[in-house]
Amino acid sequence: MASHQQSKAQLSAKKVRIARLEIYPEYLEAYKVALAEHAAAAVKSEPGVLALQAVYDKAHPAQVTVFEMYASENAYQAHLKAPHFLKYKNGTLKMVKTLELIETEPIAIEIKPVLTEMRSNK
Repeated sequence: MASHQQSKAQLSAKKVRIARLEIYPEYLEAYKVALAEHAAAAVKSEPGVLALQAVYDKAHPAQVTVFEMYASENAYQAHLKAPHFLKYKNGTLKMVKTLELIETEPIAIEIKPVLTEMRSNK
């Protein structure tokens, strides 16, 4: 039980949030490219960026959801100053119709190795 409590405390120290965006349809393909490049650069170069996972709604492709996990609030603040984030943010400003940032508290974060293998096979 102690290890469960310890891992729960470690998980709670992380900054986890969801970003919900609506993209102007005429920019959707360019936005997806910019977001994919940014996510790859952030995860690769920033130790404090633990996960950036983005999906879009098949029925409403302009609705994008990004799951973000950072090692800490400090890691998140450092991420906001990273050159690749600033390039992404400034380059996509005109593409984003709406942005909602949702602060969350993790319950369970589990991932099978096959999902990380998918990323490395790209």
